[in-house]
Amino acid sequence: MRTRVILTFSVLLLVAGALVGAGLLRQTRGPLLPMITPLHQSGSITHHRTHRDRVRTLPDGFEVRRLRPGQRPPQFVLVSFDGAGWDDMWEYWFDVAQKVPFRFTAFLSGTYLLSDRTADAYHPPYYPAGTSEISWYSPEDLPVEISHLNRALAEGDEIGTHFNGHFCSGAGLPSGGNTWTTADWDQELTQFFHLLRDYRSINDLPAADHLDVTPDQVLGARTPCLEGVPDQLYPALRAHGLTYDSSFSHPGLEWPRRRGGLWEIGMATYPVHGTLPDGRSGVPITTMDYNYFFTQRGASEEGLTPADSAQDRDQVLDTYRDLYREAWHGDRAPIVLGNHFNDWNRNAYRDALSAFVQETCDQPETQCITYSDLVAWLDAQRPSVLRDLRGGGRSTG
Repeated sequence: MRTRVILTFSVLLLVAGALVGAGLLRQTRGPLLPMITPLHQSGSITHHRTHRDRVRTLPDGFEVRRLRPGQRPPQFVLVSFDGAGWDDMWEYWFDVAQKVPFRFTAFLSGTYLLSDRTADAYHPPYYPAGTSEISWYSPEDLPVEISHLNRALAEGDEIGTHFNGHFCSGAGLPSGGNTWTTADWDQELTQFFHLLRDYRSINDLPAADHLDVTPDQVLGARTPCLEGVPDQLYPALRAHGLTYDSSFSHPGLEWPRRRGGLWEIGMATYPVHGTLPDGRSGVPITTMDYNYFFTQRGASEEGLTPADSAQDRDQVLDTYRDLYREAWHGDRAPIVLGNHFNDWNRNAYRDALSAFVQETCDQPETQCITYSDLVAWLDAQRPSVLRDLRGGGRSTG
């Protein structure tokens, strides 16, 4: 079975064209070190002392260590996927995670917990019940999606929220992220958690189709099209118990900051490596697959040859390597990369990210972790240590 994300293409093209151009769309091997420990099946949090430092082990096996003054932090790499609704891509990334110490965050669209028969259970802000810019699953797809979400959780990956219907006002829709109030975001999150809790009764699923992901495990969000006004969005996120947001990008590499009671862990806008097909160089692009696709090829595969796709793949991979080198030799700000479960440009962006993960995640002092792992690490650090990490300012590439 090949179930995939299908967003209205004109919506994607319009919003990317409006935002990428303005810089606003907020999208050598070393020895393997035991930086990421095996998954603790019990799910408990354990504590032990090593060299007089207190260590807290999270249920996914990540060890939260408090830095000593002057100690260099690990190089954190955060990989995430928006939507998370294509079984072939789930399997692909599960396979990658078997090769290197790598865990990822999947920002789930709540509509993937419904089918075309139960779509009316979703009540979005502004629009009639059952409205979505994402295509609906068939009933047969739901158990497959549930099994992938369960496997992700069991293997130490994280499930966040990508909200539900993917409404982007920047694409010309009458209502969407950039126009939504706190009440609208609250309604959308209430719907997401309703679908997460009540998916079985809504879809009349048997007990065997049990989803292990629970609302209290969803700790962070990324908005559709990276839209939204923080002062309207953040109160709704806090009200639903979330601790971080990854919707808004920033120039260059920087350590996350707290704003409105949440950690902001956005992607960077960072100069693309080399020269683009149109001859431009040094263009800052949000570190997300669709943003690269739009900037390199206008988000169109028309006329592209396999050589073109390979060139685009290598350019993105080299950009990721530039990010890693700068972070590693600089203040080691986390590298935050966003992708979708999609095959744009002959899988150029999937393959670039996969190659980067496999050559990076087993490097010394490098940890490829989830967003919630990073939040736990940030919360454990002394305020003075975090100030020192940010003291070098923001890089711009």
